[in-house]
Amino acid sequence: MTSFSVDLYQNKYLSTSDRYLHAVLVVRIDGVAKQSVAAAEVLLVDCSSSMDWPPTKIANARKAAEAAIDSLRDGTMFAIVSGTATATMRFPATEELCAANPDTRARAKAVAANLVANGGTAMSTWLALANRLLGQHPHAIRHALLLTDGVNQGEAPADLHRVLDQCRGRFTCDARGIGDDWKPEELRTIASVLQGTADAVVEDEELVADFGQIIQSSMGKVVRDLRLRIHTPPFVEVDFVWQVAPTRLPLVSADVADGGVEVATGPWGEETREFLIGLRLDDLSGRPQLEDLQLGRVGLATEDAIGTLPAELPILGHITGDVTLSTQIHDLVSRHTVQAKLTEKLGEGWANFGEGDRDAAARAWGEAAKMATELGNEEVLRRLRRLVDIEDAARGLVHLKESVRPRDGFSLILSDLSWQSDAAREPVPVGEPVKCPQCKTLSPAGSAVCMANGHPLGGAS
Repeated sequence: MTSFSVDLYQNKYLSTSDRYLHAVLVVRIDGVAKQSVAAAEVLLVDCSSSMDWPPTKIANARKAAEAAIDSLRDGTMFAIVSGTATATMRFPATEELCAANPDTRARAKAVAANLVANGGTAMSTWLALANRLLGQHPHAIRHALLLTDGVNQGEAPADLHRVLDQCRGRFTCDARGIGDDWKPEELRTIASVLQGTADAVVEDEELVADFGQIIQSSMGKVVRDLRLRIHTPPFVEVDFVWQVAPTRLPLVSADVADGGVEVATGPWGEETREFLIGLRLDDLSGRPQLEDLQLGRVGLATEDAIGTLPAELPILGHITGDVTLSTQIHDLVSRHTVQAKLTEKLGEGWANFGEGDRDAAARAWGEAAKMATELGNEEVLRRLRRLVDIEDAARGLVHLKESVRPRDGFSLILSDLSWQSDAAREPVPVGEPVKCPQCKTLSPAGSAVCMANGHPLGGAS
């Protein structure tokens, strides 16, 4: 039986001067039913001239496309598109998708095995064709997989942004860059708008397994679009919503008829994701103090008939003059804040390296190594070690390697793989604060000792 669960983590205590409140919402889908869900897939394979050198790029692109086709389940509607200065249908020959079965897979793999590199690069045309193809199947879970090795030189940046706006919310797209001559910013933009992932292919032969895993993940989706629905009172507004784990993505909110906002999170399978919600608060000086205020409520919405959605959760505020309470930051909120700073430091180091300032790059990446160690972010540390030798992570001491490949830097700055919370972590207790019998300080509900002076609080619960 498919089940949905939500947990909210926050520090509800505020001073009258606070203007922002942050909370982390953890959403899980478990026990996904084995059911037939309509799916549509488009493979966008860069076939520009640069894919021919070294020959391993086009060779592994062909093998990866074959692996992706093998991973499609029966009945999935799919197509292969070669991308150059234009987008060209390779399978099927006409502008439509065909259903995956043993025969169509064999024919599509034969086409993939003979893809030829020749031409320029204009990614907007690739995505526009994917949009037209996937638009023919509005009730399917729609996904595109894009591979490129070059810079989007065949068109103005505005062309790509215009097409991305047209594609937003219509399908998701995972993007991969192979080789050393592409721009990670372009793939990050595509993945951010189309709610996918972007990454570098560090070794060409890794592409085959990566393509297979991406398609298998896409085949595991059973909910077309799960939305966060957030309601706030007139003196509170939603400032932002980010997906912060397992990948960092800015999400776009839209007003709904009953006065709230909805945030689309894309298709889901059996998985857990975390979202950082930022609320902007008006002047709190005239609001009731020493009692819980509901500053918002958040729940889930979907039009798919699968499972029962959980009840909405309140986002609480509790105005207090006790600075020991109002200055706390919940651990999970803090970790995601540090993760955002880590991402900035990784990018700062790469920018310094590109400008030839190796010392500045080492300082930035040393700070990044320290933050990643504190977070326990082993994925970032693994990628960072391709560029530096870490002497002392706790002190932020690193030494740049003599030889650094661009693809290793691309991999690092696209490593927005956030810290994932422990599923057993308990939400912050809800209830009245506990007053210390000795110093009268207020501590959060459920506290066993006074947060100010450590006095025992007896039977607090």
